[in-house]
Amino acid sequence: MAAYKIVQITDTHLTADGDKPANHQRVDPAKKLADVFDDIHDTEVNPDLIVISGDLVHNGHPKDYRHFQKYLAKEEKRQNARIQVILGNHDRTKAFYKGFLKDDPKARYFYKVPTDIWDLYFLDTKCGDIEQGYIDADQLEWLQTSLSESSKPAVIFMHHPLAGPTLEHMHYSILQNGDELLKAIPEGKVKAIFAGHIHFAASYQVDGILNVVSDSTAYHIDCSNHHHHFANDATAYSVINLDEKGIGVEQRRLRFGRKTIKTFDIPDTGFVDHKIIQDELDRVRESLEEK
Repeated sequence: MAAYKIVQITDTHLTADGDKPANHQRVDPAKKLADVFDDIHDTEVNPDLIVISGDLVHNGHPKDYRHFQKYLAKEEKRQNARIQVILGNHDRTKAFYKGFLKDDPKARYFYKVPTDIWDLYFLDTKCGDIEQGYIDADQLEWLQTSLSESSKPAVIFMHHPLAGPTLEHMHYSILQNGDELLKAIPEGKVKAIFAGHIHFAASYQVDGILNVVSDSTAYHIDCSNHHHHFANDATAYSVINLDEKGIGVEQRRLRFGRKTIKTFDIPDTGFVDHKIIQDELDRVRESLEEK
């Protein structure tokens, strides 16, 4: 397999017009993202692709996504690399479609990018506007069919990570139907899953699939105390190398503040009641039917 290099940026949480930076950030998240792009350029990473894996704009409006799209177009030229995005729980689907894609809103934003050797899948794990992640049945069927029909190895990018050995205390927040995702993946077809959302780096193996979670560009969260999580200003991104020998990931940290900017109290760290998921899915469907 020919070498293929991907930069993963995640959880940029850019501030919507008129709002204050999310979770009391002391450094503008736009400045943090600019620092990342400068580092990619100045250190000559030369990626084949850049992926921004969700929480692009924190509760943004169409004009915020329109501005973001124009900004990324300039970076594509400077980096000489295509930039792909997916949505996170803090993104607003309708605003993204109207502002970024300039298209009529749909329920989900997922797609596949084939390369000469690899198939890259970009999934939508948003569950309406709630924190937890969920992949709908139509998307799982599409994924299973596409994987089965291709002879190429594949990797998946998604916002919410799959449950794994290092995330036992994060079940309340991550992908809620990970077992269904694993059932949809033909054996041996997916080599790695890359995610974000939890704002700290983690890596683990599930069913023979490498799972790598990248730290945030906007702020890091310390979850070592399972019921009290602490955020601090931080900036990081990942460099992913795919080749015939395997998959390698380097995390690059550009900033790490020591001062706590926000505390999150987590009474229950278990998976949420499925009724919460279903109620939100019903709300989203009704909202689309009204347009």
